Formats: sequence, structure tokens, C-alpha cells
Amino acid sequence: MIFDFENKKVKMIVQGFGHSRNDGKVDQIQIVKDVKEYKASVDENGNLILPAEIVKKLGLDIGADLRITAEKDRIEIFPNIHSLSRVYIEPTSLCNLTCQTCVRNTWKEQMGEMDINVFNMLIEQLKEFPHLQSVMFGGVGEPTAHRDILYMIGRVNSLGIKTEMVTNGTLLDETMIEGLIENKLDALWVSFDGADEKVFENIREGASYNSVVNNLRALKHLNKKSRHKIKVGIAFVVMVKNVDDLPNLDKLAGIVGAEMISISNVLPYSKEMADQMLCSLSIADIPDPISISLPLIDKTGLTKEPLYKLMWSNNNVSILTNRIGTETSKCRFIRDRCTFIRWDGIVSPCMGLLHSYTTYLNGDRAGRDITSYSPGSIDSDSLKRIWDSEEYFNFRERVDKFDFSPCYRCGGCSSSRKNQEDCFGNTFPTCGGCLWAQGVIQCP
Repeated sequence: MIFDFENKKVKMIVQGFGHSRNDGKVDQIQIVKDVKEYKASVDENGNLILPAEIVKKLGLDIGADLRITAEKDRIEIFPNIHSLSRVYIEPTSLCNLTCQTCVRNTWKEQMGEMDINVFNMLIEQLKEFPHLQSVMFGGVGEPTAHRDILYMIGRVNSLGIKTEMVTNGTLLDETMIEGLIENKLDALWVSFDGADEKVFENIREGASYNSVVNNLRALKHLNKKSRHKIKVGIAFVVMVKNVDDLPNLDKLAGIVGAEMISISNVLPYSKEMADQMLCSLSIADIPDPISISLPLIDKTGLTKEPLYKLMWSNNNVSILTNRIGTETSKCRFIRDRCTFIRWDGIVSPCMGLLHSYTTYLNGDRAGRDITSYSPGSIDSDSLKRIWDSEEYFNFRERVDKFDFSPCYRCGGCSSSRKNQEDCFGNTFPTCGGCLWAQGVIQCP
């Protein structure tokens, strides 16, 4: 691989290429909304020249390795996992609600909020990452409950980085909304675990459905008048008690002005929540002996039952080679080049290891105890040194390979009770029971 950073291009040697244009020109074409299509060229020496924006998205530095997969006529190039692209910041672990799905109902961790001096130190450290593209304010607490959240958003925005936040929406009064717009928040994800008042308030105890809806209506109104627009999304945790609300989410999105909807299964922090899960993990990782590729088919009363039966009995179904099922045993946080900063400055590689808690899988009433993991703290070291450390580098490599025992569907040994070690010989932290890696849980 040959790099030409002065001209903001990267040359990738392409083996076995035939004749091609040699003017070194790179074209970029804007197509549908939020989607860009790029054209790269190959010079006379067989070097593939990429646009600078793609170089950044791939996280390319000198010596970087890219993983490339080929399946039939589909080729995928994955970014360099050792270039930081996305940072999650947990301003606080405190919250004004007592939702049924929350980890705070079962854990015993100390709670608190990020000191502003720690945050300011972090902002300076973020300047050391040339491929950083976004910051998400979230975690297990309510970000808008932090007294300095508007200042925090403004500081991140001053770095030219996309700024997002996830919220329960209860504290979005006019002052807060105007502050979010003034400090140029790019995206706001609002948790809605019900599309009507009864279901919503049963799950999200302490919240008023009508109040949250009205807050977002106010944001929708101010968005129309403002030059800066905040993109709104709905984060919906689906379970037995609210699955019937799924068809109503598009209507809710229209009411509150949401453009995005992210749906996740519930993370079972208690035995009661385990009974609410809609995803059986016992066969999720078992490949089908054959693959089935469908054409575009109208969704009608005639096709409903046959398509349902086809997908019920087969995991490997695609539409025009676009697979319907999800990849399992793959860590999205590693592949998306993320890191997490806890409220106390602790650095963690993912949401699943940010805190310590217990989960309950597939009717396992004993539970699996998850111990949090951290390669360092920004309170005592810089994020750059922590990210580049041998420990963190080796962790990313190990998790990207994901050669862990499948604890998510095996409760037969004592190792599955904790994330300390597994029967494949892996030591702490083991990720074989991670529901994020199995496509069951997702974060905005």
C-alpha cells in the first residue's frame, strides 16, 4: 500500500489489474439523500487512488492493515480498527426516571457525573485523533441532567466533529431545546418504549408520554425556524409488552419530527426482563446448509404467509443478494472504531463492558455476571496513549477475530457464569456472551 498524504490521497496497489485511466483523477458523485457514491481511479502502475474523505472513513495511516472479504461477486473493505472514529461520552450515570428496562434496578455501582475539568481535559485529548468523526453523549444516565451538557456539546462541536445525544426527552424544555440548537447538536435520539401513553408510561416509569411528545413537537417547530437543524431519531426497545406498537412507530415519528428509528431487543438485567425478550439465541449462530436469494416481492395478503414460513425455517435468506439476517459473533464497537469514556474518566472499549452487571440468557436463572473492563483512565493518562497501548491494541485484535466460546447459547459450564474466562482458553474479558456481538442489542 502506498500513501501520498501531501496530496491527500492514498494509493493502494491493485494486483492483476488490466488497462485503466492514468490521469490520477478522483471523482465524487452525490446521489440519494445521506448517501455518497465515489469513483476512484487506477494509475499506470496499478495503484488505486482514493478520495481524501474515504481515506478518513477507512482510518488509513502509514502501516495500516485493512480487512477485505470476498463472497461471490460482493467485495467488502473494512476500516482500520486501530484508528479511533467514534467516542461515546457518559456525562452522568444518574437519571430522573426508573424505567423497567434500566440496569440501575439491579446493579450496585457508585453513581455520579463527569467533572467539568475531566471533560475539558478529554476535549484537548480528542484533538490528537485525525480520523475522529463523531461523539455521542449517552451511557446509562440521562445526559440532559448534567448541568454543563450544553457547554459540553458546544465544545465538541467546536472541534468540527459530528455531535449526537441520546435522551429520555423529559427535560427538553424551551431553554434546553434552544441551547441544543445554539450549540449545534447534530442528532438527538429519544427513547420511546411505547407508541401510546399507556404502554410508554408503564415501561418508562416517571415519564409523561404527552410531555415528551410535546417537547419534541416544540423542537420540530424550532427546527423549522432555525438555520441549524437537529436530526431527530427514535430509540425503541422492543419486548413482549410493546411489540404490538412496532407498526405505529412511523406514525409517532411523523408526530415528533423523527427521521430515524433504531430498534433494539431488551437487555435482560433481571429474570423478569429475560421473560420479555423476543429473540431466541439458541439457534442464531447455526448456519443454514443452503442460501436462498429472493427477488423483490410485493407484501400482500397472498405473500404474507409463504414469506413468513420461508424466513421462519431459514436463516440464510437474502433479497437480491442483500442478506436479511444479521452477522453474529462480530463486535460492532470494534468494527466501528469506538471507545467509551465513563462519567469518572474510565476508558472502556464498548457499552457492554462500561459497567458491571448481571444478564440472564435463554432461561438461565443463575445469570451471567459481567465485570467492567478498562485499559486506562483519562484522569491519569491521555486517551491517545491508552488507545495506542499494547493492551488496547491486542484487545481490539482479539475481539475482531471473535474466537470466543458461544456462552450466549451455552449454560453448561461454570465459565459461562462470568466473563472472566471461557472454555476456549480465553481470559478476561471474554465476549462470548455479549448480546451486542450477536446482533440482539444495538445502540444508536
